Amino acid sequence: MGEQFAEWYKEQGEYITGAIFALIVLDIFMFLMHCITEGTADGYGLSTLLITLCLGVVAGAEKLYAEQEQH
Repeated sequence: MGEQFAEWYKEQGEYITGAIFALIVLDIFMFLMHCITEGTADGYGLSTLLITLCLGVVAGAEKLYAEQEQH
């Protein structure tokens, strides 16, 4: 099972990294829209941005490591 997932991730890694980047951009956009409409940052939780940023860093580091392994 682990080998199948590793192969799938190698084939689909660009899509996953792109999706995480899109989530980060969407969350930042939603935060800015909240600030514009409400006039304050109060009431908006940034925990989802923190989680997606962490996932983005991990996915980016894995991508760099995989590229180094190939060379």
